[in-house]
Amino acid sequence: MKILIFIPHMGQGGVERSFINLSKELEQINHTVKFVTLNKIKTSYEEELNTIKLNSKRTLFSIIKLSKIINDESPDVLISAQYYANIVAIISNQLSKNKTKIIISERNHLTSALKKYNFIKKIIIKFLIKFLYEKSDLIYGNSESVCKDLKKNFIKKSKVVKILNPFNPQNIIKMSKEKIDDKWISEGNVPILVYIGRLEQQKDISTLIKSFELLNINHEAKLLIIGNGSQKNKLSEVPSYLRSNIKHIGFDSNPYKYLKYCDCMVLTSTYEGMPNVLIEAQIVGIPIVATDSPGGTSEVLGYGKTGILAETGNPKDISEKILTVLKDKKIVSKLTNNFNESIKRFDPVKISSQLLKEIDNLN
Repeated sequence: MKILIFIPHMGQGGVERSFINLSKELEQINHTVKFVTLNKIKTSYEEELNTIKLNSKRTLFSIIKLSKIINDESPDVLISAQYYANIVAIISNQLSKNKTKIIISERNHLTSALKKYNFIKKIIIKFLIKFLYEKSDLIYGNSESVCKDLKKNFIKKSKVVKILNPFNPQNIIKMSKEKIDDKWISEGNVPILVYIGRLEQQKDISTLIKSFELLNINHEAKLLIIGNGSQKNKLSEVPSYLRSNIKHIGFDSNPYKYLKYCDCMVLTSTYEGMPNVLIEAQIVGIPIVATDSPGGTSEVLGYGKTGILAETGNPKDISEKILTVLKDKKIVSKLTNNFNESIKRFDPVKISSQLLKEIDNLN
């Protein structure tokens, strides 16, 4: 089978990582996979990927070019991810001469994601989603919450299925063993909290900083922040007396190597799809505190079996939950003992088989 995967911006995010994992598994069983992207590819996997660059600056302007690629490549299946790419993929496929099966995936809690737009733009995007998604051959979300939101607020006729993000534990464990040369991280008796991800509004960096500040009233700790984004300026909200306890190292293609020195992963998002970083934390074996926000966070954490859920936007509750992780070894042991069983859900062999079965059912 020939498969095209349309991801406009190929970076280092969770969407890209999960589709790269999926593509590798599909190629192992003799399917041909090509990624279609707008322009530059900002991923450490670039040399391993078979890619087509559209040379477009914006997703909306790539409709004609993507339609031409569909004609030229004649794929059996076109898969796209995220609502803006899904809209363009469906229109492009409609304009092409091929009878390509189109599969769209939603990776975020869509109702929450659209709140960032003004009223008019939100209405337009919601109309396009409702009108165009029904023209796809398969719609899937990456968590139970994402699927329920799609069915309740956007999709009335088509079937929506859940297909989780695939992960390769062996590769992550191997990368986590890489050595680092940073005494702030590797030496000292103060516990280290870690945040890995984009510094964007969705991640509520202000609440992360405030939670850390409250924690340090009762228990000294450090905070390691790995990632970049438009909310980087929020790091200036750290009180001057705590700045030496925070380290921001920006983007790193291998964030896993730091985790063996950390005592708790913290995620303060206002919404999620299926947060990959929490799956990766379980693979490496680090305790987790995350906000119980709309989306797949609670599902990833087994509704509290593999991590502690805190109230979204509540720094006091988050700091108290972190303190529990730092002080109560019995609770931590109970949570981490469930990691191995939890990780099995994201086996790439199992997930690729599920996707292929859904594709077979389309014929």
